[in-house]
Amino acid sequence: MRLSPTIARMTAGWSYTRMFDLTPMIKDRIDHWNRNMDYLMAHAGKDLSHLFHENGEPRTEISPSSGHPRVLFPPILEVAISDFARSKHAMWSQDNFYHIGRITRRARRLRIINTLTAKVQFMNVCDEDSIYDIQQKYKARYNHHAGSYEWRKFSNGAKYCGVLNLNGNLDENGLTDAEESDVELPPPSIWLYYTDDLTIA
Repeated sequence: MRLSPTIARMTAGWSYTRMFDLTPMIKDRIDHWNRNMDYLMAHAGKDLSHLFHENGEPRTEISPSSGHPRVLFPPILEVAISDFARSKHAMWSQDNFYHIGRITRRARRLRIINTLTAKVQFMNVCDEDSIYDIQQKYKARYNHHAGSYEWRKFSNGAKYCGVLNLNGNLDENGLTDAEESDVELPPPSIWLYYTDDLTIA
């Protein structure tokens, strides 16, 4: 996790680093500030991954005075108090409201070809992104009706048009790139075929 100045970054239980924007919670807590909030702000821009288990739960230690478990990083327990932050009583590290993105292991270049409009769109996506994730990004940036298309790939030497597994990433769908190749190859391509069904857009 990283806070920068009010942005957090955390890797815990994911194959990527999560980014959190805590601005809404900090605004929410202005009138209910405490020492933990000062401590949280002091960690702005720092990676806090070591303070979390693989499942995203905060790490604990045994208190020498009480003998009971206590969290290593008390600010993890801080929550929004009012509905201003839309996440009343939820720990910020487990609240998707604050999750604004992720840092990928590797950026991937992708070519998306709309067969209806003959428009070719190049996109940079995360190596971990599923085809569904890519579809949602494409929909938000370039074509609101992206869901009205069948998302397909060509396989076997571009002889057969295959269906993409929306839950799989590019590699899992056979759309690999030549990362270690000495020859520059075109990025993998996804082909969009219009289904004339605006109800799923």
